Amino acid sequence: MRDNDKIRQLYKEYQRRDVTRAERQEMLEKIARERYKSDPRKPISVKGQALVNLLLGVVMTVIAVSALISRSIGNIKQQTPTVLAAAAVYVVLMVISCRYKKEPEDELAKELMLKATAYSAEGLIIFTMVFGMIVHMACNRAHKANVCITGEMVMWYGYLMIGAYYVLRNAFYLWLDRTPEAEEE
Repeated sequence: MRDNDKIRQLYKEYQRRDVTRAERQEMLEKIARERYKSDPRKPISVKGQALVNLLLGVVMTVIAVSALISRSIGNIKQQTPTVLAAAAVYVVLMVISCRYKKEPEDELAKELMLKATAYSAEGLIIFTMVFGMIVHMACNRAHKANVCITGEMVMWYGYLMIGAYYVLRNAFYLWLDRTPEAEEE
């Protein structure tokens, strides 16, 4: 109960109008640390979080690609096992990620995540260009001048982009956060 009172007190201080933005940010970090301390679940490191998010992104990408393929082929029965297996893995990963409390990020982790986010934004631009080239080549091969894009395909493409963003951001973060000992081996 003492922890809850401390968190409530921090929230009251946070809601004061005379507090600057920097002080509010600092208070939010204090609140996050207090919540982390009072959470009885086992902790998971920032690298562990990134690995789980990377796997979630891979599963999201697989689901989106299989849905786009089945939509363009017109036969969803061929892709159903892939989608079901990927959805099952997605649910398992979500259950695993909910069983652990997430460790608050330190300054280095925040800095590396910002760098990884910047790199992943550039990667998404390249990914979009490559995807467009693949669609263009597929249409040329099928001797089609036009591509019919439906709302469902746009939705699945958005899902694909979210999955690719998760994959790129967390892969870049794990790559940036590698230890020097690992490079020597």
